[in-house]
Amino acid sequence: MEWAILALFALGATTFIAWPRRGDALGASPESEGGELAGEREALLLALRELDEDASAGRISAEDRVDGRRALGPRLREVTEALRALDDAGGRP
Repeated sequence: MEWAILALFALGATTFIAWPRRGDALGASPESEGGELAGEREALLLALRELDEDASAGRISAEDRVDGRRALGPRLREVTEALRALDDAGGRP
């Protein structure tokens, strides 16, 4: 259970760091937004891989792994959909 809490905390910190600030939005371009989203997506995928590795090594229980994946999944889906929307609009490098 501790690992799931740590994974949620890491996700929150990653989201806070990647989230655009009010001043950043004024000069934000689709390219920079796509780069930020891609970075957040990579961080989320890394967190999922770490959960899987921890579960396979026996450091966390299978239930904690499932809880962690459920916590990370919705944000990963949002980021992936936003990246697809940027790609469809021609804004992704």
